[in-house]
Parts: sequence; structure tokens; C-alpha cells
Amino acid sequence: MGIGKAGLKKSGEPDILVILLPQSCNASFLFTSNHFKSASVLYSEKVLAETDRIRAMVINSGNANCGVGQEGIMHAEMMAREVAKHLDIDHKEVLVFSTGVIGKPLPIEDVLKGITSACKILEPLDLKRASQVISTTDRFPKYDFVKKGKLEVFGFAKGAGMIHPNMATMLSFVFTNADIDSLTLTELHKEITEKTFNSITVDACTSTNDSFGLISLGVLKEDMQNIRQAIGEVSLNLAKKIVEDGEGATKIIKVIVKNASLSIKAKAIAEKVATSNLVKTAIFGKDPNWGRIVAAAGSTPFPIDQFKMKVYIGNHLVYDGKAHPKATEGAKKYLEENKEIEIIIDLREGKENWIYYSSDLTYDYVRINSEYTT
Repeated sequence: MGIGKAGLKKSGEPDILVILLPQSCNASFLFTSNHFKSASVLYSEKVLAETDRIRAMVINSGNANCGVGQEGIMHAEMMAREVAKHLDIDHKEVLVFSTGVIGKPLPIEDVLKGITSACKILEPLDLKRASQVISTTDRFPKYDFVKKGKLEVFGFAKGAGMIHPNMATMLSFVFTNADIDSLTLTELHKEITEKTFNSITVDACTSTNDSFGLISLGVLKEDMQNIRQAIGEVSLNLAKKIVEDGEGATKIIKVIVKNASLSIKAKAIAEKVATSNLVKTAIFGKDPNWGRIVAAAGSTPFPIDQFKMKVYIGNHLVYDGKAHPKATEGAKKYLEENKEIEIIIDLREGKENWIYYSSDLTYDYVRINSEYTT
């Protein structure tokens, strides 16, 4: 990897990251479902429409390259060509990613100089440093590494606000030394994303720049179940770090919906509870207000049986067709003493389960986002 500066961050910290892969690699990328996409997303989608193999990536932080007209796409291509020129590779195998403030044109000459500088000195991938370079409002770097025998899976990410499927204002890149063919990689990527980056929320706001890449370095033949497990573990760890770093967050909220009749129903209810501002503020205030939980659970198109279902905060049964005031007292103490909070909703109607991660909603979230561009 190579690191450069283009002056995009007010702090003056490095804001350009170039990653050169050892060879052209099979890759699968998923992008935001927002129809107002960053020019860098549009450019990378165009590249991937013609190939499923990549050789390099360039990422800038501090400017989203979004909402700036057609010149944004032209600037993204210029970034790709600059990387290709210095690394002597095909620009059609270079992807471009951006993150930061929307609506400000990239100072492209400064960005190209930053890329030139980054390409001059390439070092082995440092996950922590890579995460720091691409960060914006992040309070801490997000990276993970799993090794099982000879199998290796590792990755880094950024994200703290505008976090919601599909996917979140996040960039995440996961690599494995396993040799995975393109079709299998794409299917595996979609499967894992649903249970990880598509099952987290901070503020129910979807961004213009969301990108999650899974890259096979093609070195090792390995059992697919082992690969799936390792990639899932790294992806979930990165996703949870994003929730933990939710702008102003003090709590991680783990919403578990159990024993639903349909998987889609379990996810919909978990998402509804996880995104409820009333639930999120109650958790911030350490208030075991289970009424907000059941109200959110009952507000999806899917019916629930309020006399059959059970609701737990931690291991405290606060509702099972009726309230349990004594359990509520224990639940309050649980909220006061723990950073990761479990909310369990047992529908008692089937066998499908879903887990959704969220963060609490705090005063600091309002402060950070009320001052973001000024």
C-alpha cells in the first residue's frame, strides 16, 4: 500500500490510500442502493461491469466526490489512470472509492499529486494504518485478521454515521488468500453481507458512497465452509466496530428476533426495533422501556401475537403477554452495567432467527451532525 496527502482533511492527515494487489484478482463488490450515487461509485460500477478482476484500488477520504456533476466521473477516471501510470498496470483494473463531504468538487490536481506520492513508496498492507487513512468522523480504526491453519482473512473499514442498509456510509475491504472462482465469490459475498453489513444501523440513513469489497488473492485451495466461516467472522467484526463507533454512541444494541415463521419477518422486526429512535434513546438513558420495543416490533407489515411473544432485556423477562415490574428493575441495572445490550424478542411461532446491530442515540450524535460541514 501507499499513502499520500491531498489536503482533503482539515486535520492535514493523510487522505489518499493506494493498494496494489500481487496480481489481477477475482473480486466482488457491493455498493449503495441509494439512487444518488457518488461519482466514484458510478465509475467503479462501470469498471466492474466489464471485469470481475482487479489489480489495484485508490481511496480518498475527506471528499465524497458526489453531487458535483459529470466532472466527478471524469475525476474518478483520472485517479484510476494516475495509479495505473505509476504502477504500470491497466487502468481498467483499478477501482476508485471516495468518502467525505457531499457536494464539493475534488481538487483534482492536489489529489493526483497525492496519488503520485502514494505510488512512490509501496509497503505491505498495514490494516490499522489503512483504516486511519480512509477514516472521516471515526473515533478509532477498524480492522480485523483471522487465521485458521493456512487460511487467512483480513480487512479494514471506516464508518460511524449515515449507517444503514443497503449498506451504510462505510467503506470496507476484506481479503482472503483462498482461491475462489468469480461466481462463488459473488454468491458468498451477497450471503455474508446480508448477515453483517446489511444488518447494522446507526441512524437509519443510507449514504451515497457505500462500498464493500471481497477480494480473493487466489493462493490457497480451502474447504468452502471454512472460508465462509472466516469471511463471515471478519465481516461481522468490522460491522460491529462500525456500530460501536456510531457517532456519539455509548452502547451497542444487539436485537435478536427468535422463532419467527419467516426469515424475512425476523429481519424486518429486528430492523424496526434497531432503528427505532425511541428504543435507541431509551437505551442511552438506561431506561428499560419495553413498551417502545413491542410497539416497534408490532409496526411492520408482519402480524405478531402479543399474547404469545416474550421480550427480554439481557436475561430479564420483561414481557410475556403481561408486564413483569420486578424484572424491569433488574433490566435497568443490566442497562447501567453493560456496554453491549441484548434485546431478545421471541415470537414463538416458527424456527427463523435474525440478529441486527444498532447503537444508542445520544446528545453527541446531534452535535456532530449539526456541525458536519461548517
